[in-house]
Amino acid sequence: MTETFKTRLHRGDRLLGFFIGTPSPAVVEMAGYCGYDFVIIDTEHGPADIETIENMLRAAAMHGMAGLVRVPDGSYASIQRVLDAGADGIMVPHVMNADLAREVVDRALFAPQGRRGVALSRSSAYGAGDAKEYYATRNRHTVVIVMIEDAEALPVVNDIVAVPGIDAVFIGPGDLSASLGHAGDTKHPVVQQAVAQVAAAAKRHGIARATVGRSAEDVRRLKAEGIGMVCFNTTAMLVNAMQALQKELAQDPGKAS
Repeated sequence: MTETFKTRLHRGDRLLGFFIGTPSPAVVEMAGYCGYDFVIIDTEHGPADIETIENMLRAAAMHGMAGLVRVPDGSYASIQRVLDAGADGIMVPHVMNADLAREVVDRALFAPQGRRGVALSRSSAYGAGDAKEYYATRNRHTVVIVMIEDAEALPVVNDIVAVPGIDAVFIGPGDLSASLGHAGDTKHPVVQQAVAQVAAAAKRHGIARATVGRSAEDVRRLKAEGIGMVCFNTTAMLVNAMQALQKELAQDPGKAS
């Protein structure tokens, strides 16, 4: 039996994937053909509707990738609909206290660990499979990731990561920098101290850590720090490639004036 993404995450394996803000199953397929481990379909900032999300999740499944969704918030409706669509897990932004973390777990997992509603949906094979087996085992598959990206979360980060059912903490340096008054300066000592504080709390509680990366060197450095799940961004990569090409072309002596 193939190991689940959740098993690999808990074990600390190196897991590489992409935030995908463009609502396109083809972009998901590209990541799959290139051998990546997961995609995170971004519905906090991206425009994808639920039908497109479901098709993007199908594309991920076809290539053996985990299909995760960053939901816009921790509400029941936001979490339920993407899990019913077949998401392997959720990433919830701006989790600032343990009460919200508990609500997220409650909404993501079936009883007895939570109170996720039952449905005939893609996730449950539309009822065509063994319902008892599905509801008994799905929690072992569903990944719950909370994002720590606000100054308000820092004093209570230990309480957040201690909530049963949280599989990983995503450390968001970009939003942390803004929340701490240093927007855009993720290398500022105050921001780096906050990042280290969140990472240390997760490590103490045996919770996996995830964050953003921009290069292979980032992956190596983060792995040495005990962070195996590294997320790149397809939008940033595409824009950077376009800008680099434009810069190179601008230096071409054959360019028309």
